[in-house]
Amino acid sequence: MLDALLGLIFDIVLSAVGTAIVKLFSAENAAEIATAIIGIGFIAVGFTAAVWGH
Repeated sequence: MLDALLGLIFDIVLSAVGTAIVKLFSAENAAEIATAIIGIGFIAVGFTAAVWGH
């Protein structure tokens, strides 16, 4: 139950950060920014898995 709740919170935060970054920059740079966000997301997922021991 706790894993699901923390996963949901992580998804919401990552989505909000992604939306904020895209709004700060123009639409032309959205593809480059999305790539960076996906990379940061992979790093965060890996870190979370390492911390939780899965």
